[in-house]
Amino acid sequence: MQAAHSFEDVAAQNSAHYADYRADWSFGQMAGRSHVMQRLFGQMRYTARHLRVATIEGERGTGKMLAARTLHEFGPRPQSPFVPCATAQLLDFQPAIALVPHRLTPKPEFSALPALKQSCRGTLVLTRIDELSPAHQASLLDLLQWIDHQHILRALDSIPHRVLCLSSQPLRKLGSTGALRSDLANRLTAIRFALPPLRERREDISLLADLFAQRFSETHGKPVRGLGPQALPHLYHYSWPGNVRELESVISSASLACHGQWIRPIDLPALTASPNPTSSAAEPLHNSAPDDDPNLDRAILRHIQRVLTRAEGNKLRAAKLLGISRSTLYRLLDSASITSAS
Repeated sequence: MQAAHSFEDVAAQNSAHYADYRADWSFGQMAGRSHVMQRLFGQMRYTARHLRVATIEGERGTGKMLAARTLHEFGPRPQSPFVPCATAQLLDFQPAIALVPHRLTPKPEFSALPALKQSCRGTLVLTRIDELSPAHQASLLDLLQWIDHQHILRALDSIPHRVLCLSSQPLRKLGSTGALRSDLANRLTAIRFALPPLRERREDISLLADLFAQRFSETHGKPVRGLGPQALPHLYHYSWPGNVRELESVISSASLACHGQWIRPIDLPALTASPNPTSSAAEPLHNSAPDDDPNLDRAILRHIQRVLTRAEGNKLRAAKLLGISRSTLYRLLDSASITSAS
């Protein structure tokens, strides 16, 4: 389990804005500087060109479809079709398919499925795997075996090059409880990508928020650059049940309400505060007497001032210690809130 971080630690990591964005924090359109996302990007880079069947797991809103499209774009056929399809809908196209018991011989009925024709030599994405009935599970196993047989026969004009399965629940766990056939769970999770919920990658909140603000700015023509220094604590101490999708919605709403370049707390829609699972509730933010002040905005600014003192007033050195650019440090120092914290 990852060690807990104080808000001060994460705030120092999160202070970099869009101008400080680094290429290694992204993979395709996915973004993350957290250790768990960097490890995921490495796994995806290593396997993207070699996949035939793989599963992408993650809570709703974590970006499973975006991960599937990224694997497609970094695969050997990025210009080929990318076809998402609800699994049950696919298997219900021909009622006889769902009723045929599991067997090893190839089944020519599958060649009539529209989604297979559309995804020929490309990527077929099957969604809601965790919601399949027992009959659909048997049919999916038959379909995967039929596709394998077509690959052996080199009959590639009737099948997708790869099949990516999306699930909001861990398939191995479903297999162990009997909710999913164990042979199907084993087949689908031989290669598995797990997307973490946003509450477990809070150090990515500022990065993602700034990217969403930039995209909104480009789409709607507003000069919004990202989060202001006082807005981050409001996002950091929220539980994000809707994950990255919810964050994107919140930032879009805040960008629309924003009157300047930086999103302020007043621009954010109402968020119900929740305990921060990455830090102990009994642990104070700081040790010195002035830090008994629980205000999170001022905690960030006090930390900056402490680092400046440690750097003997050298702003370039302080920015390096904070992990931000010098221009970002100047913007924080020039903000009105630094005066109120002094």
